[in-house]
Amino acid sequence: MFTLRNSENIVLLIITVLWVIPLIKHTLKDLRKKRLMFAEEKMLGRIAGHKPTQRPAYKALMIFTAFALLGVGLLRPQGELFEEQVSGSGLDLVVAMDISKSMLANDIDGNTRLEVAKAIVKHMVQGLKNDRLGLVVFAGETMVQSPISYDKNAFLTFLDRINPNLLAKQGTNLAGAIQTSLDRFDMTASQSKVILLISDGEDQNHEELDGAIKEAAKKNIPVFTLGIGSREGGRIPESRGWFGEINYKRYKGQVIVSKLDEKVLKKIAKETNASYYRASDVSGARNVIESLNGIERVVVNGGTKMTQKELYYFPVFMAFFLLLFEWVLSERIHYEREKDHWLKRL
Repeated sequence: MFTLRNSENIVLLIITVLWVIPLIKHTLKDLRKKRLMFAEEKMLGRIAGHKPTQRPAYKALMIFTAFALLGVGLLRPQGELFEEQVSGSGLDLVVAMDISKSMLANDIDGNTRLEVAKAIVKHMVQGLKNDRLGLVVFAGETMVQSPISYDKNAFLTFLDRINPNLLAKQGTNLAGAIQTSLDRFDMTASQSKVILLISDGEDQNHEELDGAIKEAAKKNIPVFTLGIGSREGGRIPESRGWFGEINYKRYKGQVIVSKLDEKVLKKIAKETNASYYRASDVSGARNVIESLNGIERVVVNGGTKMTQKELYYFPVFMAFFLLLFEWVLSERIHYEREKDHWLKRL
């Protein structure tokens, strides 16, 4: 099994390669043209004291190959799965992600709320070590996307796939999200349990929400909340017209503006002895990580997790070797020219 963890960068890498190849060819052609303007090939050999070589082409090829290999390394290739023993301390974390249509509003620096939420969670996951992760998605209904496990790769794969079309019933059922997350914990023996609820708020069913909050508080499970969106609000895209124009969601002929409801999210966090954070970009993950790091973890013994073998260091090492060889070759050429220069003066 071979995968590219950062496969989203592959298009950029291909475009860069296709742009650099003609650039190198043009540079070498231009260099040869300038030499021939100075003198013919045979005459250049007499002037320089040696025959013209293909060293510039070799050097350019080595540099290009080295940077191409670095690009492959940035794609983060991974090999076969292997089982790894888990030791140390950790917690169980369920991420409850809002995927209602309002999360498609692009009121965060031109990005949709869902895109920003995914980026924050991905950044957060990189800072977690022995913690187990689960993923619940919700709109007007809820769904378990990824059960609680040590498998970060599976968690991130499911995270990439989520979109508003996964759930038919629209809305923002915060109570259902909390309850479904609590039910996931009932299937685990861990004593250290946390919920991270990510949403733009806007839940109208306050009675059910109060019940879910009380149950989380009773079980001593903190529900950290992360508000996604702007206070000014954003329009909710619903469809596209014949010419690609975006049609926004309307109510009684008026375009609906979805605003971040911080009040309800702050209430959830406060009543479960947790914290509320407002996120406008991936930097919002930093505060969440700090809060999670402050939670007491239980000792994990005998657990296992599936990990993919990292292969990125192979192309990176080869790139470093090529750049080093190119530098040595350049120094040797410089030394030979200096040597010829001083020998002629003797």
